[in-house]
Formats: sequence, structure tokens, C-alpha cells
Amino acid sequence: MKREYFYPDVNDKITIALIKEKEPFQGYWEKSENEILRLIKELIKKRSIRSTNSWLLDAGCGTGRLLPEFQQYFSHILAVDPDSTQIEKAGKLARDKEFSDKVIFKVSLVEQLDWEKESIDVILCSHIIQHVHTETISKILHKFNEILKQDGLLFILTTHSRNDFDYYVKGYLKNSKSIEEKIREEKFNSLINIEQNVLPLHFFSIKNVKTILKNSGFVLLDYRSFHVLGKLTFLDKITNRDHLVNTFECLKTRFGRDILIISQKLVK
Repeated sequence: MKREYFYPDVNDKITIALIKEKEPFQGYWEKSENEILRLIKELIKKRSIRSTNSWLLDAGCGTGRLLPEFQQYFSHILAVDPDSTQIEKAGKLARDKEFSDKVIFKVSLVEQLDWEKESIDVILCSHIIQHVHTETISKILHKFNEILKQDGLLFILTTHSRNDFDYYVKGYLKNSKSIEEKIREEKFNSLINIEQNVLPLHFFSIKNVKTILKNSGFVLLDYRSFHVLGKLTFLDKITNRDHLVNTFECLKTRFGRDILIISQKLVK
């Protein structure tokens, strides 16, 4: 029986090859993401939401790699992913790290999640919406709005278009090299959950992000670019490329393969 969903980049082969080929210096990819995770943690701590009933939703948790990063800030975690194989790995990780008692795992598409309304304090959605059908994005955001508390925070990490428009890519390996072929939206949607080792990617412009959030009852508080690729060796000798890019609006719009979207549910 065919699973309802599977993550197409088996063992992250396509992603790992891209990182190996594109990162400007060894260790940069991880360092760049860690800075983003540190910022999210700071924003969570400023909210002082830790209580006997604080909830984090990791929407599209995959193998659970981010759960150890954030479990200390919440009394409960809801970890959701449509791929049961990934959920099994996430459960093992939580048991190994000894925090499984605070985690509820659910195998579900995010937009179909059955959960209590306005019960979640923070939603973390890391590198999920770039892989879903374009018509599904609004359904996911409306589900987030439904289950998030009135003052709840939503953090989305996704791929970033450095243009004023979205674009779509078909990622795959050819002779062990990472290939990203630009495709039309219709082709992108046709590739969702079709075959393994073909990774459809949706790159979001900030302009479209603002529209999507507004239409789903959220407001954009801020955004940060990360994974700033390219040959900037001279710059790396004198400063942190991520810090420089995010200091200026004109730069963070035009640089960074990925973005962190920091948003809040609009208070009714």
C-alpha cells in the first residue's frame, strides 16, 4: 500500500551534494543555520512563555533534528510529519535524548492536523512549505492560525527568491552532482510526492510571503536571510557575511538561499 506522503530526498543526498558544492567554506552551512536557531531561541525566551502548559508545534518535524534544540523551552511538544518512517526516527531520537515524555508524535499532513484550537504557543515550520503543492500553502497557514494562541509566534524557514517573484526548481543528482533545473509552477506541482530522488523546490519572494501571511491572519514581524552563498572570500576575512546582509534591508532581500520568517497571529 502506497504511503500518503514520503520525503523525496532519500537520506538528504541531493541536499548534501548541494551543500558540498555550494557552501563558501567548510562548516558555513551549519554555522549559518545555527545563528538562525539562536535568534529563534532568543525570541522565545523574551516571550517568557515557559509554564506548566506551554506548547511547541514542530510542523513537519522529519527525523526530529530540531527537537533537542527547543525542547527545554516548553513543557509540551507536538511533533507532526506525514511520513511515518521519519516519525519513527524522531521518536527514537527523543527517547535517546530522554525527553520523549513531553512529546506527542502524530503522523499527519500539517493541513489536516486534528488539534485543539488556540492551544499552541509557538509553531516552528522548518523547510516544509517549499516542498508542498502551491494550493496547499494557504491551507497550512490557516491551520496554523486556527491552533495558535492569539499572541502566538510562527517561525517559518524556507527557500528564498532573491527577486520580486517566486520561482520553482527541480532538484536532482546527475553524475553525483547537484542539479537545479528551473521549471514552471504547473510542473512543480506535478512533481509533488511522485518519485524519490527528485526534489521540487519553491523559492519564495518576500513580497509573496507578506501576501500569504496577511491572507492567513498573520503579520510579518521580521525576516532574516541565511545561507548566503557565493565567492565572498575577501568579505569573510573582515566580517560575518550573514550579519552584514541582515543589517541592510536592500541586502537581505537580495541575498541568502534561505529565509527565516518571523510572524505573529493577528489579534482579533
